[in-house]
Amino acid sequence: MIDIHNFTEAHNLHRQGRIPFRLVQDQAMVLLSACPWPGRHIHDAIEIDAHDIDRLLSRPDAAASYADMLGGNFHVCETETDLKQIVGMDMEFAKSHGGRWPNVTDQVMGWDACDYLKEPSGEAQWAFFLLCWNDAGGPVYYIPKQLWLAARIAEHIALTQQNWA
Repeated sequence: MIDIHNFTEAHNLHRQGRIPFRLVQDQAMVLLSACPWPGRHIHDAIEIDAHDIDRLLSRPDAAASYADMLGGNFHVCETETDLKQIVGMDMEFAKSHGGRWPNVTDQVMGWDACDYLKEPSGEAQWAFFLLCWNDAGGPVYYIPKQLWLAARIAEHIALTQQNWA
């Protein structure tokens, strides 16, 4: 699992070829939603370009802790084992499993956000989970397409959408 603690770190991981630009765009969108720029209206993360990234990197919040600012870090799952770290809340499951929260492979759950990341063209390559554990938010987990079946992505997205309808 790749753990990302701030936007500067995300950008560096992209430059090293460890995460795709699409994930950097998504994190930039979260930051820009909290602190928008006057005169620049971004409606979708895929609109964010290299100029926007450079501008964001020059701001102090680029180095700010995601955990402090957003209630959790961003994580990129690389293996099926990583999926077990994505836990949701189910009190009955926790009671019957010695206080352990269920993970995405244990059962299908509704989330605060769970969806595919839209691509500029073609099919989505990434999905994500967010469960807000505190007033600031919570950790975000990115799941690459090759792990979707193991993570039961389609089922989690369907239940999440049903819960928010």
